[in-house]
Amino acid sequence: MEQWFEPKTAGMIGAIIGTALGLTGALIGCSCGICVRKGWKKPIYTIFISAIAINIALLIMGVVAIYVTQPYHVWYSFLLPGFVGTIVFSSLFPVIRKRFIESEMRKIQAKDI
Repeated sequence: MEQWFEPKTAGMIGAIIGTALGLTGALIGCSCGICVRKGWKKPIYTIFISAIAINIALLIMGVVAIYVTQPYHVWYSFLLPGFVGTIVFSSLFPVIRKRFIESEMRKIQAKDI
């Protein structure tokens, strides 16, 4: 079987994917404070769900690359960021949901006073 791409290209792909995941995390982290206070759930949830879906797709691509016996540099470029991103974004999603719930409860309690 012919490899999907060369090792040099794998490094570039890994760097691009890693940078995109890091910037997505930074975007979520920076905008959560504002969005939680204002109650804007939709933008944050959309970014989170999109990030989780993309990471699962990368994970699946890595598993497919292993299944079709691609070399290490091919499957590793997809499998590592897919695995790490899926774990990180999936574990942070309940935390953000909890912050939105706490913010709504504070608004309700403030109206009761």
